[in-house]
Amino acid sequence: MVMNTVDEKRQLRRQMRARRRALSETEQGQAAEKLCAQLLRLPGIHGGRRFGAYFASDGEIDPLPALESLIARGRIGYLPVLFGTQRPRVRFARYFPDEPLQAGRFDIPVPFHDRRALVDPVNLDWLLMPLVAFDEGGNRLGMGGGFYDASLAACRHRRHWRRPLLIGLAHEFQRVTRLEVDSWDIPLDGILTENGFLPVQRGTAN
Repeated sequence: MVMNTVDEKRQLRRQMRARRRALSETEQGQAAEKLCAQLLRLPGIHGGRRFGAYFASDGEIDPLPALESLIARGRIGYLPVLFGTQRPRVRFARYFPDEPLQAGRFDIPVPFHDRRALVDPVNLDWLLMPLVAFDEGGNRLGMGGGFYDASLAACRHRRHWRRPLLIGLAHEFQRVTRLEVDSWDIPLDGILTENGFLPVQRGTAN
């Protein structure tokens, strides 16, 4: 089934979000543990230096165990800080696992930070992105706020995309047959679930 209308996408978001929230704490913990193991096996993962992830909410699969494993291996981890200006955007604050977080936009925890020290997502090596649904072509349905798409929009016009690698993270049940792509959607390099990695050749997703 192709999800190609606003109403269909809204309905799909409701269904997937409800299914995520229905997972027990144990199920979420197991999924995060499996995701971490899958991530650490990805080709090239240990060659990256700066990794952006997110603080899981609304039943999203949790990337923090994976991010903290990378930090323990000497990598630098970041979490997003959302800005709701006329044009939504996201920047990244450095994450230290032993330091407390503060409430950010939508009450999502963020690291304590100086705005002048925030990192633009295009300066990360790997960006692990949340999503609501995905398809076999690597197309991603987000929450609809446009924070990531708007922040990465300038990269669409670059002749050579150098970084970051964009990896969508999801529970396996968030996979659907096909999603219709909007003109502003940023193509991913792959999707990672607790069951494995779906590679996508950038620019071929449809």
